[in-house]
Amino acid sequence: MSPFAEPVEDDTPPKALALQDLQLLKALGPYVKPHWKILTLSLLLLPLISVTQVLQPFIIKQAVDGPITHHQFPALINDALLFLILIIVHYGLRYAQMVLAQMAGQRIILLLRCDLYDHLQSLDMRFYHRTPLGKLVTRLSSDVENISDVFAQGGIAIFSDLALVIGILVAMAVMNLQLALVTYAVLPLVVVTMIFFRRRSREIYNRMRLQLAELNSYLQESLSGMDIIQLLQRETYNAEAFKNLGRAFMKTNVRSVTYDSAFTAAIEFLSWLTIIAILGYIVLGSPISFGLLVAFLQYIQMLYDPLEEVSDKYTTIQSGLASLEKIAELKAVKPQITSADHAIPLSLAKGHIQFKNVSFSYLPGEPVLKNVSLEIHPGEKIALIGPTGSGKSTLIKLLNRSYDPDEGEILLDGIPIQNYDLSSFRRQVVVIPQDDFLFSRSLQENITLTYQEPVDLSRLKQVTRTVHADAVVDRFDTGFQTILAERGRNISQGERQLLGFARALWHDPRIIILDEATSAIDPHTETLIQDALEKSLVGRTGVVVAHRLSTVRNVDRVYQLSHGEIIRSGSPEEILQ
Repeated sequence: MSPFAEPVEDDTPPKALALQDLQLLKALGPYVKPHWKILTLSLLLLPLISVTQVLQPFIIKQAVDGPITHHQFPALINDALLFLILIIVHYGLRYAQMVLAQMAGQRIILLLRCDLYDHLQSLDMRFYHRTPLGKLVTRLSSDVENISDVFAQGGIAIFSDLALVIGILVAMAVMNLQLALVTYAVLPLVVVTMIFFRRRSREIYNRMRLQLAELNSYLQESLSGMDIIQLLQRETYNAEAFKNLGRAFMKTNVRSVTYDSAFTAAIEFLSWLTIIAILGYIVLGSPISFGLLVAFLQYIQMLYDPLEEVSDKYTTIQSGLASLEKIAELKAVKPQITSADHAIPLSLAKGHIQFKNVSFSYLPGEPVLKNVSLEIHPGEKIALIGPTGSGKSTLIKLLNRSYDPDEGEILLDGIPIQNYDLSSFRRQVVVIPQDDFLFSRSLQENITLTYQEPVDLSRLKQVTRTVHADAVVDRFDTGFQTILAERGRNISQGERQLLGFARALWHDPRIIILDEATSAIDPHTETLIQDALEKSLVGRTGVVVAHRLSTVRNVDRVYQLSHGEIIRSGSPEEILQ
């Protein structure tokens, strides 16, 4: 299988679910640790909430068997006041616990979201070439929100329900052991039912995460290529493909609702079965007081209410665990392009570049570059020419460390580029691609790529003037503060290229690489760019990838590539002949 193909994700129910769930939850440890005090305080309130709720039937039993049975209504006031105080304390504690749980949960999710974003920024281009962006957006948005819901609605609530169930079972035994044993006899059926539905729900929610990611990937890709879809009249075909993905997702959701409904019905049935068992015990000759019956019926209701809701909580928790599993898989991906353990910081490069017997392939057995050797001296401008697929763009991707060579080495100022600190190295090498990416932010941010540091406005104006991008800025009344549309769609292709040159010069690299940077520019704009390049490349090393002859006339040397090999080199005049 191609290493660039998206890996097939297994949607079968995982084995040893309990152990795997614990391992997944353990992955949240680093995010929980900074907020453990708030989370612990929230958990410590749960037993108190349980106690205040479990005591309520005791007071009702006392009131029914005492003042109500004996018609001592003035004495009922004391029980009513006690019950009111208990209710106030109970809901006050619940409010405090929910606020603390939400506070801790949202802070944990913020750490997780930011860490995941940082991790995505650390991954190299090989990963992005084989992974649909829609899936990554799903991981960072929908999946993180699912984990947030675990804290807000599922996980903490499960602890609360567990504390309540234990309290109820103990209270039942204290109040009447025989009736408690009748109730306990039904509980194994409850446990079996929960295990049965748990095993099937995990499979469904895992599949839902996969299908939602596929749906988002297709949507993101379709919206990005909407101009092509409309030009080629592919609306009907794409709509049908989207409908098929949506239909598959709908079917999985329907299965999820079916299991949820069946689980709720099963728990309802078991709660009534418990009540029937208690009434049967009384009919068979074990009379009890009316207050005790009322209290036990209330306990049964309190016992099965959280078990009924566990279906929704399972939905939340299982969906959260499925999302956490996908995030853990993403976090397990390690960047292949990294700084060495004892990386050399690079403050100012001279610009001496050497390729020594470099070979590289994207796919095994299909080399793109074969034993390439070349040398570029400091301040020299060279051009790479050749037909499409000859390896020109791949060569510069190796030079800026988007990839590392399979064989051979690349040296900068006599040192292999893998030995340099990656961040400082890339500050010295700037690539101006065919279609420079612009963000939907201000012109100033698009050029400087920062919004926090103070910007030297005079230098910014000088840079834009050098590459003739000042005309783009002056066209708008708001100047450098003009907000661009997505990918800069409110300016022309040529203007986007001019801003790309301004961005490169602003960062003042020692090596500038032009990857067909003037291929989409009209002749007039190209003349402006050529003038700007002659000025900006003074004292810098320049590498130009080109098809058009006019772009290579002013370089010092030309290398011609074919099928991943350098077939000739020389001056522009020699090569162009």
